[in-house]
Amino acid sequence: MGGNLPPNPSRKTETVSYRIRAELKSSLEEEAARLGINPNALVSQIFSRHVSWGRYVGRLNFVPVSKDFLRFVFETLSKDDIGRIARSLGESQAHEELLFLFQQITPGTILMFIDLWASHFDAWDHKYQAGKHLFTIKHDVNLNFSFFTKEYVTSLLQSTLGTKVDFEAMSPNSVTFSFGSTLQNWRNEESKFAPNKLNVNTTAQTLQQTKTV
Repeated sequence: MGGNLPPNPSRKTETVSYRIRAELKSSLEEEAARLGINPNALVSQIFSRHVSWGRYVGRLNFVPVSKDFLRFVFETLSKDDIGRIARSLGESQAHEELLFLFQQITPGTILMFIDLWASHFDAWDHKYQAGKHLFTIKHDVNLNFSFFTKEYVTSLLQSTLGTKVDFEAMSPNSVTFSFGSTLQNWRNEESKFAPNKLNVNTTAQTLQQTKTV
């Protein structure tokens, strides 16, 4: 799974027909020409962005902000404040959003949540190799935002799965981090969590659906 990856020719496609207003069709064709792609590819990109991120924006009451705004905010905050805010969000708000979106907190839903969160950045990638999940996120904000990401992700995974996160690279533009198999961590740590919020029995099925065995 990942973002901004080249099309996979092995993916099954289907031909569908939708009725849209003439001015929308013209706008799509103009945008496709500007990007140098055909209208089918552009529509597929729009649909992909919606199902992976756009459909959740309204449900979670998110608001769009510019990178300049983020740069200004994070440049003015101290590292202590950034860490405190990130840890608070990772330990509280992220849990609420997980339960709101997926109705349960499991290794599978946590992976889906991180994929969802990462997908709204400029570019991102998620690989599973050698028993570890490896994420690379390109945000192009500043180093303080990379520090915020480090503290947020670490807090989220430690407070849910009790797993250790290794940040292998941090720059003003991107972060790369990895953590061990969430399924194994879950089996080792499951006694620490409330059973009414966490459903171990659905883990294998969810992980298979997200292709993160």
